[in-house]
Amino acid sequence: MKPKKRPIQRSLVLASALFISFMSFILSIQSYFSFSKSLYTRYHEHLSTIIGFLESQIDKDDLLNCVKSREPSTKFNQLQQLVNTMVDEFDLFYLYIAYPGDTTMYSICSGTSREERENGETDYAIMEAVPGYTQDVLQKYQSIMHGSEMVYFEEDSEWGAAYTACKPLANSQGIHYGLICADISIQELYKTMHHYAISNFILTIVLAILFGFLLIVWLRRNITNPIQLLEQNTQHFAKKYHEKNDPNAITFEPPPIHTHNEVESLSKAITQMASDIRIYIQSIISAKEDAKTANEKAADMTLLAYRDTLTHVGSKIAYEETKTIVDQEIQAGKTSVAIAMVDLNNLKKVNDSYGHAHGDSYLFGSTQIICQIFKHSAIFRYGGDEFVILFKDNNDFKNRKELVQEALEAFQKTENDTSKQPWERYSAAIGLADYTPGDDMDSIFKRADSAMYQMKTEMKKHMN
Repeated sequence: MKPKKRPIQRSLVLASALFISFMSFILSIQSYFSFSKSLYTRYHEHLSTIIGFLESQIDKDDLLNCVKSREPSTKFNQLQQLVNTMVDEFDLFYLYIAYPGDTTMYSICSGTSREERENGETDYAIMEAVPGYTQDVLQKYQSIMHGSEMVYFEEDSEWGAAYTACKPLANSQGIHYGLICADISIQELYKTMHHYAISNFILTIVLAILFGFLLIVWLRRNITNPIQLLEQNTQHFAKKYHEKNDPNAITFEPPPIHTHNEVESLSKAITQMASDIRIYIQSIISAKEDAKTANEKAADMTLLAYRDTLTHVGSKIAYEETKTIVDQEIQAGKTSVAIAMVDLNNLKKVNDSYGHAHGDSYLFGSTQIICQIFKHSAIFRYGGDEFVILFKDNNDFKNRKELVQEALEAFQKTENDTSKQPWERYSAAIGLADYTPGDDMDSIFKRADSAMYQMKTEMKKHMN
């Protein structure tokens, strides 16, 4: 035996390792993004609460008057104290109300922390210019001010990376004249996410290694090792009894496999198969001559099955076989096909009135007309008084409509001949259907059968 290029154990271990690694990676990424989304949601809620509370404490019309006059009012001074207090209590980088101009940012009211005030820093004056804003940043703040929703974004400030929330500020008439903004540090957010990502990755890898180890141990015990043992015994069996002529010497020694799964069932099946092979070979040797005789008889029976015994045209079995072959040719685009359905009239009446012997004569005589006219086409007796004519790639196919009309005239001629006996006055309805794209033999057959029944109905109307 040639050495195996890809042993099943190595393939299973490699596939398991790749699958576990892939799943670990996907789970780690998914978990990281879920955790990040959760943290950012918390930041959104925190900043939204702060800005919402501050907005509720602002007399917006009074503040707009202060902006226009650039003079603080009593309410403005109270607002300034509140903003300073909130910076300390909420541990914010910055809390401010500003107006983004075309060339610079103007402070309306900005908070300073206790530490900044102790270091001598003072609050910005109303509409005092705040340096350091680029034109792109000013345009971004202007678009937010003229909007209607709170906007969140990350930015770098002199204190470090910050997460900012901005909400447009408008007076009672809906005039937008500023932004309420709050900055909060996201250094801790980054640290938390990185720590979580590393911890989650390490945990996932440890669990993946543990799971992979247990999976490999289980695979070796229940699948790969038993399969290897079964393979060795089977190879030994094949080598030992190669070209043995005595079937009684063919015995398979089953390996000791007790996995209680499909591998054990396979071992039992191979053992049983070896026994069955021995019995089968014995039966082949002892029945060689009988098989030859049986084959000859079967060939004769098959020939009879394909030929209708009364009319000597093809049987329904022969039609079904031919239909399968023609369907394959249709699918390959190699043939042109049409079907005519012939249904004999008055057969039941002849059988009932004159006996089945005359009924058989009626059938045989009708068949002679069909065979004489459609002599280049395959003809099958499909039912008691039904025949199928298959037109396929010959002169009959080209002249099928004329031949059908000729057959109808021949049947009509015998039917109208009053000099003949009733069982010699043949009558039939014929329906013709051609292949159209997308057809198979069954669909052509159904259309031909429908056309035949339509003609039969018309005949009955004329008879009445």
